[in-house]
Amino acid sequence: MRNKGFLAIWCDIRAEDLPDYRQWIIKEHIADRIFSPGFLGARFCTNIADEKSHFFLYATEDKDVFKNPPYLHILNNPSPWTNRIMPKFGPFDRALGEQLMKIGNGFGAFMLVARVKDASNADLETLQRTLTEFMNLPDVVTVRLMKLDRSATDIKSQEKVMRKGTEGDFHYLLVVEAVSDSGALNAQSRLKEILAKSFPNAEKSDSSVRKVIYGETLFEGSTV
Repeated sequence: MRNKGFLAIWCDIRAEDLPDYRQWIIKEHIADRIFSPGFLGARFCTNIADEKSHFFLYATEDKDVFKNPPYLHILNNPSPWTNRIMPKFGPFDRALGEQLMKIGNGFGAFMLVARVKDASNADLETLQRTLTEFMNLPDVVTVRLMKLDRSATDIKSQEKVMRKGTEGDFHYLLVVEAVSDSGALNAQSRLKEILAKSFPNAEKSDSSVRKVIYGETLFEGSTV
């Protein structure tokens, strides 16, 4: 069985552009992707410390979705609204690849999101053992570990021309989901310790705590 794919995006926007940006996200941008072949769902989050800082996490059937013609067509045919919004993006990062493991069930409304730069080949058995430590913390419900695939982020597109930023200058994405902000913050306080066991050769990492404010899934399309 092939691993599910993921697309993660970090994007900041200025306060004066925030209302228009939010409307674009929930009325057009996410739906364009969710109803494209191979996409399964998306969650849209803010940083609990700064509502202008956003994080997206998309799930797909596999990582090859990002190289397929339907998705590339979206990237190369931006709408007028997209053309107006994307040049206003602040700090931006985009990464995609495959989900290596999921520990736990369901979703949490709060996420600890960590980017890990480690070029070594991590041992999955060790990672599962060490990352499971997060599941012993109060209010943590799920741990996801994802690995980047730069073969798709390197593809040129019209959207890429409009936005500024990076395309995944790291190797792994760790997402720890919790049902409370205190649960996610507590997981963040343990992050350095657990990462040291999981990725002893890591060059660097960063983290933030996010709150889910909107989501879409393939089966929740409009009925009118």
